[in-house]
Amino acid sequence: MKKSSLALSLCTALSLPLHAEITPSPEEELAYHLGLQAVIYGAGPLTVAAVRETSTSVSIPMDNAMAPLNQMGKTRQLSGPQDRIVPTVNNDTMYSQAHYDLDLAGPMVIEIPRTDDRYYIVQLLDAYSDSITDLYEGNTGSQGSKVLLVNDDWQGKTPAGIDHVVRSRTPMVWLIHRTGVFGPKDQQAAVEVHDRFITYPLAELGESHGPTKLAKAQGRIPEMTKPVGLDWFALIDREIRKNPLPESQAMVAQFEYLGIGGDEPFDESKLTEAQKRGLMRALKSAQSIIQYAGRSVGTTNNGWSMMFEGGQYGNDYLSRASINLRAAGLNVPERALYPNRYTDSQGKQLNGDNQYRMVMPADAPAEGFWSLTMYDAENLFMVENEIDRYSISTNRAEELKFAQDGTLPICIQHTKPTDESCNWLPAPKDDFYLHIRLYEPTKAVLNNEYEMPQVHKL
Repeated sequence: MKKSSLALSLCTALSLPLHAEITPSPEEELAYHLGLQAVIYGAGPLTVAAVRETSTSVSIPMDNAMAPLNQMGKTRQLSGPQDRIVPTVNNDTMYSQAHYDLDLAGPMVIEIPRTDDRYYIVQLLDAYSDSITDLYEGNTGSQGSKVLLVNDDWQGKTPAGIDHVVRSRTPMVWLIHRTGVFGPKDQQAAVEVHDRFITYPLAELGESHGPTKLAKAQGRIPEMTKPVGLDWFALIDREIRKNPLPESQAMVAQFEYLGIGGDEPFDESKLTEAQKRGLMRALKSAQSIIQYAGRSVGTTNNGWSMMFEGGQYGNDYLSRASINLRAAGLNVPERALYPNRYTDSQGKQLNGDNQYRMVMPADAPAEGFWSLTMYDAENLFMVENEIDRYSISTNRAEELKFAQDGTLPICIQHTKPTDESCNWLPAPKDDFYLHIRLYEPTKAVLNNEYEMPQVHKL
C-alpha cells in the first residue's frame, strides 16, 4: 500500500480529518477574528497612547516637545532624520505638543499670540486620532485669541476673556501646534512667535503668563515604546475604557468576550491557551493588513494617494488604522492635505538606484504653501543626506529655482543631478516614499479636480 493510502486509511479509521493536529479550534478562531477587529479598531487610540506615553515621560517641559501630562513642550528647530517619534514628521514647521487628561486637569486655556502673516495651526485630536477642531487664522484670527478646551459634558459658564470654547468627546486630548518658518534667516523671528503659544488651567486665567520655560533636552523625542505580546490588547482595553464612545458601543461590546472594553481591566490570566493563541495570530495578521491597506488609502490621483479621510474617520476603522501607521496626527483635508506615494508613473517602487523628475505646476493648489518631503519606505522617517535637505518647500522660496513659466522642476535621486536648473531632493540608496503637504488646499484639489504632478523615472 502506498504511504498516502495508508495515511488516508488511518485517518478514516480514527474518524479524524487529515492535518487535524494543526486546525485551530473554534475557540481559537473566535478569539482570532475578534482580536483582529479589536486591533484594527484600536490602532488609532493605540497610536495616540504610544505617543503620549513617550512624550510625557519627563518631569518638566522640554525643548524637544516632550512635557508632563497637561503641560506643553516645544521644538525650536525644524524636524529632521533625528526625529523618530512618529512617521512622516514634517520639515516645514516647528512643533508644540501637549497631552491633556481633562478628567484630571479640568478645562484648559490655549492662548494664541499675534501671528500677522505667519502660518500657524493648533490641531486638537481626541483619543481616537479624530479631529476635534483646528485653531488657525480662519477661525481665531492673526491678532491673538484665548480658547477654552473642555470635556463634552462640561456645564460651566464661559468666563470673560475667553473667545472660543472647544468641547472634546474624549477626556484625553492630543494638541499639536505648528508654526511656519520662512527659511534659516527667519528662524529667530519664528521662534519668538512660536514661544508665545501657551496653555494653562482655567484657574490661572487672568494671571500674567510668559513663554513656557523649556529645559534643554539631550536629544529628540525617542521612538515610541511598543507593547509586547498580549500587552497590545491591554493597552487597547485601557484606552477604550478611559475614552468610551457611545456610537461605537456595538463594536466594542463584541470584544468583551475577550475581556477588552468591559468594566474590568484586561487580564490575560483569565484567557484560555486557545484564546491567547488566537489573539497572538490576530496581532500578526492585523499588522500585515493595516500595512497593506496603508499603501493605497482612499482616492488615487495620478499615482498619489490623496488621504481625504484624514482626521475624520467615522466608522472607517481600517483607514484610521492605516493612516496612523503612516502619519499619526493627520490634519483634516481642509487644513492640510497629504498626497503620498511609494511608486513611480509605471507603478514601480521608488528606489535610490534610479533618477526621477517631477514638475510642480505654477498654480500649485495650496492657499498657504506646499512642500514635498522624502522618507525611507520602511519606517517613513527622513534620511540623512549630504546637503541636509529633506524637503522642497515654497515657504523657503530663496532655496528654489523656478522655471521661466513659473513651474518648479524637481530632481529626485541619490546622487547630485547634473542639471543645475533642477531642484534636488536627495533620495536614500534604497526604497523611498514621497509625501506632499498642501497647506490650506484649494477647492479644486479638495474636490479631486486638480491633476497632481506625475513622478517619472528617467
